[in-house]
Amino acid sequence: MFQLTHAAVLKVDEDRRAQGLPESVGLRVFGQSQSGGQMSLGLAFADVPAEDDQVTESEGTKVFLAPEVAVPLEEAALDVRETDEGSTFVLTSQQSGSGD
Repeated sequence: MFQLTHAAVLKVDEDRRAQGLPESVGLRVFGQSQSGGQMSLGLAFADVPAEDDQVTESEGTKVFLAPEVAVPLEEAALDVRETDEGSTFVLTSQQSGSGD
């Protein structure tokens, strides 16, 4: 199942606090249609999951996976990469045997 790395959990928490949101807010991961039939990944804070979302948790951070991304992201993890412009979220493969 989709996971957040420790670095991603810390970044999500930092972003949530910067926006003045309570700890009870979760991170919603969803697909956004692009031209040419492509889909990009969207991230947003949400008080509750949407009706068909899969709900999971990583280190106390609630994650709501929209149905259109749940299967494609089954073996993925959200991580953070440092760039010259600052921190950015990236998708990586889950490390085998990493566990929760």
